Amino acid sequence: MTDEEKKGLLTNQFVFQPEEIIEIDGVVYAVYFDEGEELGDFPILAKIDNANFMTVGVVPEQLDIQEFSLRYGYVFRGHEDLLVSEILIGEEEKEYRGVFDVVEAQFEAKAKDEGMSWLLDTDIQAAFLAASLTGTPISTDDLEGTQWYENSTEGERNFMLQYYTDPDKVAKDIGTNMANIKEGIVARNMTGPVNELAKTIAMMVTTGQILPDEVDTYLDYIDDSAYLDLLGGKELLPEGLQDFVGQFTGVNTGQSTAKGFIVDILGMGAYEAMVNNNSFYKIAARVRAGDIEGVKNELQMQHDVLYPMFKGSNYATWNGYYSNRASKLINGTTGGQLVKLTQSQQDTIDDLIVTANGDYMKFDVEVRTSFIDSPGI
Repeated sequence: MTDEEKKGLLTNQFVFQPEEIIEIDGVVYAVYFDEGEELGDFPILAKIDNANFMTVGVVPEQLDIQEFSLRYGYVFRGHEDLLVSEILIGEEEKEYRGVFDVVEAQFEAKAKDEGMSWLLDTDIQAAFLAASLTGTPISTDDLEGTQWYENSTEGERNFMLQYYTDPDKVAKDIGTNMANIKEGIVARNMTGPVNELAKTIAMMVTTGQILPDEVDTYLDYIDDSAYLDLLGGKELLPEGLQDFVGQFTGVNTGQSTAKGFIVDILGMGAYEAMVNNNSFYKIAARVRAGDIEGVKNELQMQHDVLYPMFKGSNYATWNGYYSNRASKLINGTTGGQLVKLTQSQQDTIDDLIVTANGDYMKFDVEVRTSFIDSPGI
């Protein structure tokens, strides 16, 4: 295609015009070239995410995967390198020498914001280029020894492979995770940049930077700055979430701290009872107001009245032994096999500990009597 023919493939908003516009499997791409590669000009594919970006009258050339390979000398990679809308327009665009500079900028942004740090590892890129040339699928074993591999988790490595082999599933997973996380944030009545936080956490979960069961803990930290400060500060959060500390209004400040105190000193059953009778929110308000020592002293007094045989200690310290002992009796397990008690069972066990006055032998008898129909009795 001559310079005159390709000049107007995209509207005149775009300083950088593509060499061609093609369509593969219903997706339209603007084709740019990274020139000077040893094996020939490397095609950079910018997905045209809005048909209005094309000049009126331009018709994409239809290609299949085989025709793409013959035309450009490279195997079709199955996805775009960037979106046409990501190519800056107007005056801002002029700081780039060409569209490859835009791609590099996108790589840097994705590496930082979307957990795709492998994009900046030249050894990783060389491995994928070789895979593109041969059409041979790549595995994590092929990437051992690269700097990125040595500093990544198994979850991050698995995501990277999935990103290249099944980008549609990746996009679907991100959307699902974002919807679920946003729902959880809204349920907490958190007020602030909810969408941005949900997107960031969804990307971190999908890319393997954090585990799904860590999400609630990190939301506790962000939602309740008093709790976070008490535990050690924002360094407890992954770097990508630290900037969210202080961005929410703090309507729930004190709640995570109060819950932690109650569960530690009196147990989960006490916490749930306090939520149901609304006394929990009064305690959280006192924590928010700074009366932390007063709250802890009051909870300790309640503990010592309920469990006088363990006066001065706390529920989290002594209860585990009795609960584990009861679980083995009830379920008939041995050794390290433990079945978590239901909250109803736990409430009964707590009462039996008091009835037995902490005596192990009496406690065992009480458990066997109260759970006589259980599998292990």
